[in-house]
Amino acid sequence: MKKRVEIVTISQIDVMRGTSDVDLTGLSELLLEHKENRLNSEPSHTHYEDSFCPDHPTVDKISSELMSIIKEATKLNLVLHSKWAHIHEKNMSTNIHDHYPCDISTVFYVSVPEGSGNICFHPSYNKYSLAREMFQPHEGMFLIFPGTLQHSVTRNHSEQPRISLSFNFSIVDNNIGYRYNN
Repeated sequence: MKKRVEIVTISQIDVMRGTSDVDLTGLSELLLEHKENRLNSEPSHTHYEDSFCPDHPTVDKISSELMSIIKEATKLNLVLHSKWAHIHEKNMSTNIHDHYPCDISTVFYVSVPEGSGNICFHPSYNKYSLAREMFQPHEGMFLIFPGTLQHSVTRNHSEQPRISLSFNFSIVDNNIGYRYNN
């Protein structure tokens, strides 16, 4: 008997991981200056941990580099939707969340002391699966992922803060403009 087997991919989630050589001198200090300028003042809100990210040439260079990498890999036209700093002091962690309705999310690690935690992705294509993929960050590392991909950050056990930048991008459709406008 002749059998035909065909593999059909129903779901695939890609995460791009890379390292940048952008000069980060002084960026940690700049972001720490704005640590208390939180995006939300309610401690139970997910954006309570997020701090204002000021405009700065280094931040702009990182954002542009990430956008170029995404465009090269996907051929998508993007616009920067939002940016913020994420500063985790000792014993801080981040619960599972996503960045919907933004299309593409990124994290860029500015300062990563030893023991300061990992980022975990939680694909939800099977509600009965507790699968997760963990990445141990290092300074200059970035991750690019779908805005709908749920993720969390494990506890910072270091005495020093872990500092990262997050950028959300929206896809621009040349026929209708932005897919997401807010």
